[in-house]
Amino acid sequence: MKKWLIFFALIIIATLQLNWPASLSFFNTKPDLLLIFSISLVFYFNFKTALVSSVLAGLFKDAFLPSAIAINTLSFAVWSYLTFRLSSQVSTENSYVRLAIILIIAVLNNIVIGIQSLNSGSFIPAGIFLRSLIISSLYTGALSPLVFKLTKKIAG
Repeated sequence: MKKWLIFFALIIIATLQLNWPASLSFFNTKPDLLLIFSISLVFYFNFKTALVSSVLAGLFKDAFLPSAIAINTLSFAVWSYLTFRLSSQVSTENSYVRLAIILIIAVLNNIVIGIQSLNSGSFIPAGIFLRSLIISSLYTGALSPLVFKLTKKIAG
């Protein structure tokens, strides 16, 4: 039953990410809700469920947002695996540790997406790239406690 709730929550979060209200975006940046949900599944579910859900989240993001083929699918799976490995080494019971993990992963994911967009031929000025990198990562981190609560309720 919980796996159906994960899939249902994944669809709702993907819809929210695609239709993020313009009044809530800062400097034309949006939080990466799918990334937060993928990483939060690692904290509350077993690794197989989290990995499958993160691949699905990456597929949703690749299918509906303009990006290279499967870059989000691959990166979400890698971030979930690395978070799983890190959580076996470090205690992630504290919410500040989880927030720090989300912030680090959001920055790294935005760097990977920026490098990928440079490789695809689209030029982004350095100031705009850094501004969107920092603001988007902080915005993602700021909304992560809400997604953590949602994931904890689904797991409970």
